[in-house]
Amino acid sequence: MGQPPPSERALVAALDRYERLIEVGIGRRPEVARALAERAREVVAVDVGVSEAARDAATETRASTAGSLRVVTADVTALATDDDRAMRDGLGLGASGEADSDALAVDAVYARNLPAELQRPTVALAERLDAACLFTTLGFEEPVVDVRRRSGESETVVYVAR
Repeated sequence: MGQPPPSERALVAALDRYERLIEVGIGRRPEVARALAERAREVVAVDVGVSEAARDAATETRASTAGSLRVVTADVTALATDDDRAMRDGLGLGASGEADSDALAVDAVYARNLPAELQRPTVALAERLDAACLFTTLGFEEPVVDVRRRSGESETVVYVAR
């Protein structure tokens, strides 16, 4: 495996301070989630259609890292509006009916190449979880939510919504 692209390195660097994270829209690109798990972080990656690449990355990290990567089929729009129990179940965080507040303890919600139509629900999910929200865009789109721009050594801009 070669050096990851600057956009991945920038996002991993911005997320390095968080212990428990949710990635929205992992798609067929599990590299950021895998890199965070390799740094002993706990990552739950969600997508409406979890790819084989994401499932394989989760299996690989289970066997070889101090952190964890779990993939869950879920829709961020539903997660942002469901009641707490449905959200917990949708994210695979704790068993149904448990009153374990740690089950929803998440430090950051993030996304790579987040399209404009998913930015509001992603921020809403982070707000519900009282978590930071960071993302990159598709590049040709500007954020449709209030953000601060964080630039690093690459040209990649990581947007911080909360």
